[in-house]
Amino acid sequence: MTHKTKTMEIPVAIADRVQILIDAYEAKEKFKAEREVVVNNLLSMDNLGCEMAVYSLPQDELLDTLRFVYELSGTNSKFIKNILTQSRENPKKALSDSQRASAKGLLFNLLNDPSVISAMKESQ
Repeated sequence: MTHKTKTMEIPVAIADRVQILIDAYEAKEKFKAEREVVVNNLLSMDNLGCEMAVYSLPQDELLDTLRFVYELSGTNSKFIKNILTQSRENPKKALSDSQRASAKGLLFNLLNDPSVISAMKESQ
């Protein structure tokens, strides 16, 4: 069985914009899939193991996981928002020790939040 496809000419600017949207969607889905794996691994651990794993995350992975869990939880923490905004504006800058400790503590607390646990169960 063969399928025929029709092509049409469209302006290059439109084609480029559509490709950018497709690439952004694919990147978002890849990010979501990667973070789901990390969060599921963290949730499968006991509390002590989970806390140790959270505290050993490198900064990039910590911030990505915090962003993902923060969006899942639906909470409205100005502190988390500020940390994520700072890291987005200047990704090369390292978090201060207090910001890093707070981010790890907040991530650990959010992982134990019932809304995150139920959201992760729904996504499976």
